[in-house]
Amino acid sequence: MFSEEGHPDVALSDWETFRREFSPYLVEEVVDRAEIELPEWYVPLARGAAVPSSHLLERAGYRAGSCRARGWCKPHYDLLWKDIGPDSLIVRGGKPLWQIERNGSPGRPHNHPNRALVHVFGATPILTRNYQSATFLAEFCYMNGPPPGLRWVDECPDDWRGIFAFAQKRRIEELVAGHGLAAAGRCSH
Repeated sequence: MFSEEGHPDVALSDWETFRREFSPYLVEEVVDRAEIELPEWYVPLARGAAVPSSHLLERAGYRAGSCRARGWCKPHYDLLWKDIGPDSLIVRGGKPLWQIERNGSPGRPHNHPNRALVHVFGATPILTRNYQSATFLAEFCYMNGPPPGLRWVDECPDDWRGIFAFAQKRRIEELVAGHGLAAAGRCSH
Protein backbone atom coordinates (compact mmCIF):
# COMPACT_ATOMS: atom_id res chain seq x y z
CA MET A 1 0.00 0.00 0.00
CA PHE A 2 1.24 3.46 -0.87
CA SER A 3 0.62 6.41 1.42
CA GLU A 4 1.56 10.06 1.18
CA GLU A 5 -0.25 12.92 2.87
CA GLY A 6 -3.22 13.88 0.74
CA HIS A 7 -2.89 10.94 -1.66
CA PRO A 8 -4.71 7.92 -0.18
CA ASP A 9 -5.03 4.54 -1.85
CA VAL A 10 -8.75 3.79 -2.13
CA ALA A 11 -9.99 0.26 -2.78
CA LEU A 12 -11.85 -0.20 -6.05
CA SER A 13 -14.95 -1.43 -4.19
CA ASP A 14 -14.97 1.74 -2.05
CA TRP A 15 -14.62 3.86 -5.19
CA GLU A 16 -17.61 2.10 -6.79
CA THR A 17 -19.65 2.80 -3.65
CA PHE A 18 -18.62 6.48 -3.74
CA ARG A 19 -19.65 6.70 -7.41
CA ARG A 20 -23.16 5.62 -6.40
CA GLU A 21 -23.50 7.27 -2.99
CA PHE A 22 -22.05 10.80 -2.96
CA SER A 23 -23.49 13.90 -1.29
CA PRO A 24 -25.77 15.71 -3.77
CA TYR A 25 -25.04 18.96 -1.91
CA LEU A 26 -21.40 18.82 -2.99
CA VAL A 27 -21.36 16.62 -6.06
CA GLU A 28 -23.50 16.25 -9.16
CA GLU A 29 -21.59 13.44 -10.84
CA VAL A 30 -18.59 11.20 -10.27
CA VAL A 31 -16.62 9.97 -13.29
CA ASP A 32 -13.85 7.39 -13.66
CA ARG A 33 -10.38 8.61 -14.52
CA ALA A 34 -10.50 6.64 -17.80
CA GLU A 35 -13.50 8.73 -18.93
CA ILE A 36 -11.61 12.04 -18.79
CA GLU A 37 -8.17 13.22 -19.81
CA LEU A 38 -6.32 13.91 -16.57
CA PRO A 39 -2.54 14.06 -16.73
CA GLU A 40 -1.07 11.02 -14.97
CA TRP A 41 0.82 13.28 -12.53
CA TYR A 42 -2.37 15.14 -11.47
CA VAL A 43 -3.53 13.58 -8.18
CA PRO A 44 -2.26 10.24 -9.53
CA LEU A 45 -4.01 7.89 -7.09
CA ALA A 46 -7.42 9.49 -7.62
CA ARG A 47 -9.65 6.98 -9.36
CA GLY A 48 -11.66 9.70 -11.05
CA ALA A 49 -13.12 13.14 -10.56
CA ALA A 50 -16.22 14.76 -9.09
CA VAL A 51 -18.27 17.47 -10.79
CA PRO A 52 -19.61 20.00 -8.25
CA SER A 53 -23.34 20.28 -7.68
CA SER A 54 -25.36 23.30 -8.74
CA HIS A 55 -26.00 23.85 -5.01
CA LEU A 56 -22.25 24.18 -4.32
CA LEU A 57 -21.71 26.39 -7.36
CA GLU A 58 -24.59 28.68 -6.32
CA ARG A 59 -23.04 28.91 -2.84
CA ALA A 60 -19.86 30.05 -4.57
CA GLY A 61 -21.81 32.78 -6.41
CA TYR A 62 -22.02 31.11 -9.82
CA ARG A 63 -25.29 31.08 -11.74
CA ALA A 64 -25.76 29.29 -15.08
CA GLY A 65 -24.75 31.67 -17.85
CA SER A 66 -22.51 33.82 -15.62
CA CYS A 67 -19.31 35.33 -16.96
CA ARG A 68 -16.12 34.42 -15.14
CA ALA A 69 -15.57 35.96 -11.72
CA ARG A 70 -14.02 39.46 -11.75
CA GLY A 71 -10.29 39.98 -12.02
CA TRP A 72 -9.38 36.76 -13.81
CA CYS A 73 -6.87 36.90 -16.68
CA LYS A 74 -7.27 34.52 -19.59
CA PRO A 75 -3.93 34.43 -21.42
CA HIS A 76 -4.77 31.23 -23.27
CA TYR A 77 -7.98 29.47 -24.29
CA ASP A 78 -7.47 26.78 -21.65
CA LEU A 79 -5.82 28.73 -18.81
CA LEU A 80 -7.03 31.43 -16.44
CA TRP A 81 -5.42 32.87 -13.34
CA LYS A 82 -5.98 35.46 -10.68
CA ASP A 83 -3.42 36.90 -8.31
CA ILE A 84 -4.73 37.29 -4.77
CA GLY A 85 -2.10 38.97 -2.65
CA PRO A 86 0.90 36.65 -2.50
CA ASP A 87 -1.13 33.73 -3.89
CA SER A 88 -2.57 32.83 -7.28
CA LEU A 89 -5.60 30.85 -8.32
CA ILE A 90 -5.42 28.82 -11.52
CA VAL A 91 -8.09 27.23 -13.69
CA ARG A 92 -6.92 24.82 -16.40
CA GLY A 93 -9.00 23.46 -19.22
CA GLY A 94 -9.14 19.79 -19.54
CA LYS A 95 -10.99 17.58 -21.87
CA PRO A 96 -13.81 17.93 -21.12
CA LEU A 97 -13.60 19.35 -17.55
CA TRP A 98 -11.75 22.24 -15.83
CA GLN A 99 -9.23 21.80 -12.98
CA ILE A 100 -9.14 24.19 -10.02
CA GLU A 101 -5.74 24.94 -8.47
CA ARG A 102 -3.93 27.38 -6.26
CA ASN A 103 -0.22 28.03 -6.10
CA GLY A 104 1.71 25.70 -3.89
CA SER A 105 5.20 25.62 -2.49
CA PRO A 106 8.09 26.58 -4.74
CA GLY A 107 11.08 24.28 -4.57
CA ARG A 108 9.12 21.02 -4.53
CA PRO A 109 11.07 18.15 -6.11
CA HIS A 110 9.23 18.29 -9.45
CA ASN A 111 7.58 20.72 -11.86
CA HIS A 112 4.05 20.47 -10.44
CA PRO A 113 4.01 22.59 -7.25
CA ASN A 114 0.34 23.63 -7.20
CA ARG A 115 -2.45 22.47 -4.93
CA ALA A 116 -5.65 20.98 -6.34
CA LEU A 117 -9.20 21.29 -5.01
CA VAL A 118 -10.40 17.78 -4.14
CA HIS A 119 -13.17 15.89 -2.41
CA VAL A 120 -11.86 14.33 0.80
CA PHE A 121 -12.83 10.84 -0.38
CA GLY A 122 -9.77 9.51 -2.16
CA ALA A 123 -8.50 13.03 -2.93
CA THR A 124 -10.95 13.03 -5.84
CA PRO A 125 -10.34 16.20 -7.92
CA ILE A 126 -13.24 18.63 -8.22
CA LEU A 127 -13.58 19.49 -11.91
CA THR A 128 -16.17 21.84 -13.38
CA ARG A 129 -17.98 21.75 -16.72
CA ASN A 130 -16.88 25.30 -17.68
CA TYR A 131 -14.21 27.81 -16.75
CA GLN A 132 -16.74 30.37 -15.50
CA SER A 133 -17.98 28.12 -12.68
CA ALA A 134 -14.38 27.07 -11.92
CA THR A 135 -13.37 30.70 -11.29
CA PHE A 136 -16.21 31.23 -8.82
CA LEU A 137 -15.55 27.97 -6.99
CA ALA A 138 -11.78 28.62 -6.83
CA GLU A 139 -12.29 32.04 -5.25
CA PHE A 140 -14.96 30.80 -2.85
CA CYS A 141 -12.79 27.92 -1.60
CA TYR A 142 -9.71 30.12 -1.32
CA MET A 143 -11.36 33.06 0.46
CA ASN A 144 -13.63 31.04 2.79
CA GLY A 145 -11.71 27.81 2.98
CA PRO A 146 -13.18 24.77 1.27
CA PRO A 147 -16.57 23.68 2.62
CA PRO A 148 -16.73 20.45 4.65
CA GLY A 149 -15.98 17.55 2.35
CA LEU A 150 -13.48 19.46 0.17
CA ARG A 151 -9.83 20.42 0.69
CA TRP A 152 -6.65 21.49 -1.08
CA VAL A 153 -3.89 18.88 -1.64
CA ASP A 154 -0.61 18.87 -3.55
CA GLU A 155 -1.58 18.08 -7.13
CA CYS A 156 1.45 15.81 -7.47
CA PRO A 157 3.04 13.97 -4.54
CA ASP A 158 6.67 14.49 -3.59
CA ASP A 159 7.42 10.81 -4.23
CA TRP A 160 6.03 10.99 -7.75
CA ARG A 161 8.13 8.11 -9.07
CA GLY A 162 6.95 5.83 -6.29
CA ILE A 163 3.32 6.80 -6.63
CA PHE A 164 3.32 6.36 -10.44
CA ALA A 165 4.82 2.87 -10.04
CA PHE A 166 2.27 2.05 -7.35
CA ALA A 167 -0.66 3.34 -9.46
CA GLN A 168 0.49 1.33 -12.49
CA LYS A 169 0.88 -1.84 -10.41
CA ARG A 170 -2.60 -1.28 -8.92
CA ARG A 171 -4.16 -0.90 -12.41
CA ILE A 172 -2.51 -4.08 -13.68
CA GLU A 173 -3.54 -6.10 -10.63
CA GLU A 174 -7.13 -4.88 -10.93
CA LEU A 175 -7.22 -5.66 -14.66
CA VAL A 176 -5.90 -9.16 -14.02
CA ALA A 177 -8.42 -9.72 -11.21
CA GLY A 178 -11.23 -8.30 -13.34
CA HIS A 179 -10.54 -10.80 -16.11
CA GLY A 180 -10.60 -13.79 -13.77
CA LEU A 181 -6.89 -14.48 -14.04
CA ALA A 182 -5.06 -15.66 -10.98
CA ALA A 183 -3.29 -12.90 -9.08
CA ALA A 184 -0.18 -15.09 -9.15
CA GLY A 185 0.22 -14.17 -12.78
CA ARG A 186 -0.80 -17.43 -14.48
CA CYS A 187 -1.50 -17.05 -18.17
CA SER A 188 -3.03 -19.48 -20.62
CA HIS A 189 -0.88 -20.31 -23.63
